[in-house]
Amino acid sequence: MEQTNQLEPPNHKPDAAAGASPAVYWRVEGSLLDLTVVEPVAFFTWNSQTFAERWWRRGLIFVMAALRPFLYSTNRKFATRVVHMTLRGVTRDRLDLLGEEYFLYKLKPQLKPRGLEKVQALVRAGADVVLVSQGLEHVMKPLAQHLGVKRIVANRLEFRDGVATGRLLEPVIRPRGGFALIWEQSPDGRRAPKTLARQLDITVEQLRGATISAGRESVAQEHPIVHFEGQRQATGFSVRRALAGKHVMLIGVTGFIGKVWLANTLLELPEIGKIYLLIRRQKSNPATRRFEKIVEESPVFDPLFERYEASLGDYLRDKVEVVEGDVTQAGLGLNAEVARRLHRNLDLIVNSSGLTDFNPDLRDALTTNTDAAMNILEFVRATDHAGLLHLSTCYVAGERDGRVAEKLIPNYTPHRVPNFDAEQELRSLHELIAKAEAQAEGADVTAGLKMQSLSKEHAAKGLQGAALNN
Repeated sequence: MEQTNQLEPPNHKPDAAAGASPAVYWRVEGSLLDLTVVEPVAFFTWNSQTFAERWWRRGLIFVMAALRPFLYSTNRKFATRVVHMTLRGVTRDRLDLLGEEYFLYKLKPQLKPRGLEKVQALVRAGADVVLVSQGLEHVMKPLAQHLGVKRIVANRLEFRDGVATGRLLEPVIRPRGGFALIWEQSPDGRRAPKTLARQLDITVEQLRGATISAGRESVAQEHPIVHFEGQRQATGFSVRRALAGKHVMLIGVTGFIGKVWLANTLLELPEIGKIYLLIRRQKSNPATRRFEKIVEESPVFDPLFERYEASLGDYLRDKVEVVEGDVTQAGLGLNAEVARRLHRNLDLIVNSSGLTDFNPDLRDALTTNTDAAMNILEFVRATDHAGLLHLSTCYVAGERDGRVAEKLIPNYTPHRVPNFDAEQELRSLHELIAKAEAQAEGADVTAGLKMQSLSKEHAAKGLQGAALNN
């Protein structure tokens, strides 16, 4: 993505409503909530996007928590700045979402009823209530929206290209003093502007200038396209034009993703030339009948029925051809004449097949997810010009954090195993399967199973009547 690397302008606006009616400044801490500076920041760090980032930020929070009493006694504003430095690198939209979650699940159940009633009464009376809090705007905006309050004064992070720099914008709303839990627990959080400015160690003008809207900002992205490895696509790239008239083979149409891909392609890209569906025969159930059953029973094809109605059959016969085969076999199990025709005509193969069980039989896992993929690759190599689009689950990325590029790394393992050889690993797994099958059919296992069977038969001899039905 192209980066402007510019600081975003602060999102505060002057007190525009001051001329209409005097603002009623309401201190949140004490009247509505017993909110600390550290708690919401800790929640944000506990929910960081990646595993490594999460633990790195948690470590910083523990350090900050240990230093905070000393920093707080020295300078409350500086202590507040230090705590928020742990949010450096978090995006604005993520802070907005986490702020909504924190309010909904943490703060909302803890709202003090008497203070809540007083604020709501002021809002109903038409007062211009401004909530003032030491919390971040990402937490205070959901609170204000819940109360029907239009404006707030809260701590605001500085953002560069939508990412927090870790710095707080002026003015910093410092925490209350050490005796606040004793003297400032009234349900009436109203404060005169001069009194509130003095408590916050700012001027009345700074207080009014820090007032911002409680509405969530939507920042338009100027460059929403990501250019991987610095390579730009040609201008005017169109999926519709790219696939117009093309011949595509879909493998895995019986799966969820395959069904959705086929239905959407037929609905949105009628310009496509031909879609070949590779479907395996099931005993007496031929491939064509399996496809007909999918169309009849799957709701993803309902929009096609609504659009084409009685002519849907003609449309499918024109655009779709079912070919019987099996990806687990060499040459995809295709008839020789069909294979030659596909080698000549195909422009693209989309592989959406695979076994997604977490604990499958090793034989099934290797046959479906590894051997089949290699068979597809060999088939693509034999075509005149076809490309391959291979769909995998998210688990193929291993334990890597952040963006995972589509660049293949030979013999890569998440744990960086030295001298790892993927082909040797595949051979050893097939050898393990052969050894396990030989042991299962060996004399020792057969004798053991026979003894178990005989012991069960002997135990059942004494059963009579209703016991035989259990």
